[in-house]
Amino acid sequence: MSTIMQPVARAVDAEASSAQDGVRSAEPIFAAFAVCVTTMNRTETLAACLDTIARCVPPAACIVVSDDSPDPAMRAANAAVVAQHPGVIWLEGPRRGVCANRNNAVRHCLAHAPHCEYVSFVDDDVQIAPDFFAVARAHLAALPPERRHKVMLTGGSSSGEEHPACHPLKLSFAGYFTAADEPQCVNIHAAVFPLALFERNGWDENIFFGIEDAELSLRALKNGYSIDLLPALRTRDTLPGGGVIECTPGRYGMSRYQLYCEAARLYVGVKRYRVIDPSLPKYLAFVTLYFTHLTVYLAKRRALSSLLPIVRLSNVWRATTVQ
Repeated sequence: MSTIMQPVARAVDAEASSAQDGVRSAEPIFAAFAVCVTTMNRTETLAACLDTIARCVPPAACIVVSDDSPDPAMRAANAAVVAQHPGVIWLEGPRRGVCANRNNAVRHCLAHAPHCEYVSFVDDDVQIAPDFFAVARAHLAALPPERRHKVMLTGGSSSGEEHPACHPLKLSFAGYFTAADEPQCVNIHAAVFPLALFERNGWDENIFFGIEDAELSLRALKNGYSIDLLPALRTRDTLPGGGVIECTPGRYGMSRYQLYCEAARLYVGVKRYRVIDPSLPKYLAFVTLYFTHLTVYLAKRRALSSLLPIVRLSNVWRATTVQ
């Protein structure tokens, strides 16, 4: 059973707190933001992440940390870090991948923070700008009511540049991020979502790691949501290209990171053309293209032995489950 540290009550705007339970404020200027922080085995980066969130103006109304660390001693150390940040909630994670960990956190927000209208998901190695919520609130305030509760905001994540490049992206036919005229994918490291989106559409837990933000975006767009690009919505990725997933070659000639990314690309492509935007010709074309390109890629790397592990990791037989 998850251990939950009792939160210290945070003050929220009077207008928002007067709303009935389960009813979200109609005035965006009083919007309350929740933050779901996912962590595993990184106490120091978690502390720095929470420090930056604490400096935000306006402050987040709810902060939840879901801890996927397998070692009880590491979980205790992370819980001690969380305890140094008043009002922040610590949860024991499910240890089934980053998507399950995010769902664990956002379910707590849905159950215990009905005053929050929007939510962001932050990995423990990401640090958000002090004006992150101010930028989001100002943009939401300028939107007509019919849009503001069904819009996802996406901004720029960087390795430290003051004004990082920020371009609209989409998922290509083959499942790679590519330039777009209008944003069709969010950048999970710098995004704001309507919390209500997760009442019925959680992160797909069949994806252990890799392009899960693109998959969520595809489903949300299909359900009438939109994406606005805000370059001023900034975060800093302190470990770009790194992380807790091993990035050095393993027994199959590929790193765990590469294996999971290729597995996610297969799963998302099949789900995309079988469930989200069903098309038999596109599905058949994607599967043919995917395995042709992957086989050539693996052959060049002398890593053909990784083909079956990629398929096993992909959970592709579950891709037709509607979410």
